[in-house]
Amino acid sequence: MAEGDGVPRSLFLAGLMITSVMVGVLFFDIQKEGENLAPVIEGDVPTNILIGSVDSLSLSITDEMMDELTLSVSVDGNEIQYQMDADGILIIDISQLGIGSHAVKIVATDSIGQESKWSAAFMIEYPDEGYTVIVVSSNEISVERGNGTTASGVLVHQSMNTCNLEWSDGDIDEFSLNLPYDEEGRFNLGFSNIQENLTITVRGTCGTWVDSSETEVFNITVTEPAAEPEPTRGCTDSEANNYDEAAEEDDGSCEYDEEPEPTHGCTDPTANNYDEAAEEDDGSCEYDEEPEPVVETGSEEWWDLTLLCDDADEGTGVDDYNTTGFDNHICDVSYVIEDGNITISSNGLPNHDFHSGPGCCASEQSSTWVIPLEPTNDSMCNPSVSSDGCTMAPERGAIAFAVNGVAIYGPEDGPGGDAVAGQEGAYEEDRQHVWLGLCHGHSGPGGEYHYHADANCIHWHPQGEQTWLNYSMESSRTVTEHSPIIGFALDGYPIYGFVGWDENGEASEMTSSYRLKDGETGYNGIDDYEYVAELGELDSCNGHYGATPDWPEGIYHYHSTWENGEGGIGFPYFINCYRGELASGGEDDPCAGHGETWGPGIGPPPDGCNPGPPGGQSSEGLSLIALPYEIIPPDGGSIIGMLAMAVIVIRGLASVEVALDRVGTTRGYRPTPE
Repeated sequence: MAEGDGVPRSLFLAGLMITSVMVGVLFFDIQKEGENLAPVIEGDVPTNILIGSVDSLSLSITDEMMDELTLSVSVDGNEIQYQMDADGILIIDISQLGIGSHAVKIVATDSIGQESKWSAAFMIEYPDEGYTVIVVSSNEISVERGNGTTASGVLVHQSMNTCNLEWSDGDIDEFSLNLPYDEEGRFNLGFSNIQENLTITVRGTCGTWVDSSETEVFNITVTEPAAEPEPTRGCTDSEANNYDEAAEEDDGSCEYDEEPEPTHGCTDPTANNYDEAAEEDDGSCEYDEEPEPVVETGSEEWWDLTLLCDDADEGTGVDDYNTTGFDNHICDVSYVIEDGNITISSNGLPNHDFHSGPGCCASEQSSTWVIPLEPTNDSMCNPSVSSDGCTMAPERGAIAFAVNGVAIYGPEDGPGGDAVAGQEGAYEEDRQHVWLGLCHGHSGPGGEYHYHADANCIHWHPQGEQTWLNYSMESSRTVTEHSPIIGFALDGYPIYGFVGWDENGEASEMTSSYRLKDGETGYNGIDDYEYVAELGELDSCNGHYGATPDWPEGIYHYHSTWENGEGGIGFPYFINCYRGELASGGEDDPCAGHGETWGPGIGPPPDGCNPGPPGGQSSEGLSLIALPYEIIPPDGGSIIGMLAMAVIVIRGLASVEVALDRVGTTRGYRPTPE
């Protein structure tokens, strides 16, 4: 080639190179457009999820041929069913997953076998509910022996409606009582007449998802009261020659101007040896002997002496220890004798200080009792053998009345257990707290005060500086003489106290012939007991025939009992059946059944029956817990167990501040009676 051809040749080569490049790029693009790529999986899963806040996960899957795509979806290694729409939106349901770590894995395979894998791990957890906290001002409390004190604090949690507060004076895991608190978490636990050191444990437990608890221990230390300074002694009589106005206590040193010795003799004008010149009686008066008047049993004079609280009885009002002030309750009993019956009317208030019980508070009633003046045996009843054929006393409600006009109930309380056995710790009552106050009595439906056992305190009177809080079973169970009448059964036969006369005419404590069946505790009430003839002195109705101070010739009569013939608890405590015929012919009282067949929350009373005043604790219905005094219960929460308590306690607190007492227990302290 000639030298002049170099330039064209270079241009040709350059054009050839450019054309090759453009053809290559075009061919590459054509190849790329026809390529089938692997599926694409996209999604965003949070690492932490609160339980219940997210029900499903949403992912997106794309591919050139969606209709030929194959998916494998698994949660925690288990393949699950899934939902995917035409746009490739995949929904995975996680609503059934529980607390803990979880993993989701997806494998997508296209029509030519290309796989794409996607996985994610996440944690489902409970929301943070915070901690349970109990704040107290002091855990160490000092109190003088015999005084009272209060352990108080505040329960704190972000969800107070989930909280439970309990307390114990022992092992709280073995024995505890619910402790109410107000809507701000405040609680107060009061004690009185403290004689020894106490350790009180309070535990709060809260939480919807995860429980947390806090425990506080109160150490109550008893100290001895400080010694009082010796009083200044001297003559305190201002009429004395040596009167000392600074003296606080008389020492017998007073001196007076001498007076002539008075003339001694009989100063009673009605005496046989009355001496009108005598200035000072010397105890020498003599009288003609007169026989003691005889009061005929069953006469009006006898009923006046037997029934208490009539107009002739003197005395001041009595106090309900559940309230903060003195109540000045006056018992009232009257009677009318006509048509062979005696009708006793009363206001239902006892003649002694008492406790209404956790529900608070006893109130005046309009009670009427009709019994025959001359009881007649039921010919179908032979109680020495069994109670078959006898009219049974009601398991609940009034079965008799006391001589102070107060109702006497049977042994069973609202849940159907033996209220007395439950009070004495024979079993743990988990249906309704049972608490009997002084004389084993408390208020019932409509504020009706009644006895479940004992009732001998109607004839007991405090001595010296004693109060009714000193009353005990032992104080009334003296066996030196026959007990007085404490009440009457509805068949007209009398009910005496614990002590009667044995076959030799000697004073002896009467015992029942009932005992607990093997393996039973009284939890099921009457059904837990069996009659064993001659186990004790009394028959199946809890009575016997014999002489009494009122009927020396003999009469069938009942006794209150605290022990059976084996030394066990003395069920049925008053009576179990009627030996005699009832004044009404044995028909049930149409107005009976308050708290069981009619009353608040049940229905209206039968026609002609008094619905009764509001208030009072129903010992036959609502479930209660042991409430320390000065506790303000929560306002209407959502917890079912606390609603029953709030109904009673809030009502009681609307009128009085409640203070409880545990008379009859073996503890060495009592919550404060104010």
